[in-house]
Formats: sequence, C-alpha cells, structure tokens
Amino acid sequence: MHGQRGRTLVEALIGIAVLVTLLTIGIPSLTQFIKNNRLAGQANDLVVAFQQARNEAVKRGSGTVICASDDQVTCSGSTNWSTGWIVFSDLDQAGDLDAGTGACLNTEDCIIRTRQQLEGNNTLTADAGLARYQPNGLLQKAAIPGGSDRLTFTLISDACNINQVRIMTITRHGHTNLNKTECP
Repeated sequence: MHGQRGRTLVEALIGIAVLVTLLTIGIPSLTQFIKNNRLAGQANDLVVAFQQARNEAVKRGSGTVICASDDQVTCSGSTNWSTGWIVFSDLDQAGDLDAGTGACLNTEDCIIRTRQQLEGNNTLTADAGLARYQPNGLLQKAAIPGGSDRLTFTLISDACNINQVRIMTITRHGHTNLNKTECP
C-alpha cells in the first residue's frame, strides 16, 4: 500500500502566489474589457438612434427629431446627451413633441425610440442639443450649429484609460462615422 502524499506548505504558498499574480493581472483587464464594451454599446445605441430617426423621416414622409432628454418625454435643449435622448416624429416641424393619442398615428407626433441615462458615469456631449431630419432624409441645416455640414458627438468613459473615447460625426446626408481616440 502506498502512502498518501499531501501538499507541502511550500507548494501551497507557490500555488497561492500564482493565483494572486493571475488575479492581479486579470481583474484590471476584465474591468477595462467591461468599460470598453459598455462604451461600444452606448456609441452603437446613438448610431442606431440617428439611423432610425432618418429612416422614420423618409418612411413617414414627415420630419423626425432626435434630441437630448432628461425625462425621455421632452427635449432638454442641452448639449449634454448623457442623460438620455428621444427620437420622435415631428409633423409640425416645431422641434417639440406634441401630445397625441399615444397610438403613433400618421396624424400626430409620436415617440419612436428612447434611451435613458448612460451607465457607468460615461459622458456624451454634442455640439447641438437637437437634430431634425427632413422627409427626404437630410439633416436640416438649421439643426447644425455654425453652418457646419456635420454634427459631432464625444463619448468619454468614466476614468478614461487609453482609447476610451468615441467621436461620432453625422453628416447632413445622414452618414455616420465612429472613431476611437485617446483620452484627453
């Protein structure tokens, strides 16, 4: 009969040291992975919202608006989009959501999409608080500040690290461009 062999104290300490080293390396990497995925998801949500606003303007044959919103019902007028945004049809081209039946009829303004506050204390700022698409799918020039041909959004991760900034531009024709860049 062979004797049972246990682990020595030295072997146990080496195992613990290896485990601590792996956790020390792995946990910060996991944290950055989560932050990067959150940032990518939030950037993609905004891109989808703009694409949907443009598509709905063409489909409905009327204007649509996407704007920063604190309550997901009204436009805040702020260039801070971190609090969320709304997309809605804007039949009278007034830039505000008129009360309707809530049934999204073709004869009334209607909320198409909402987004609540960004998670993770990320910040999203823009050079405008509102963008309006015309029925032909073009971004209304009056909605673009300073007569520029594009809107620019900057999404920055909380405790930004390396390339955790996304710059999104939307051209007058509705094309979106999303780029990673270094933290400020």
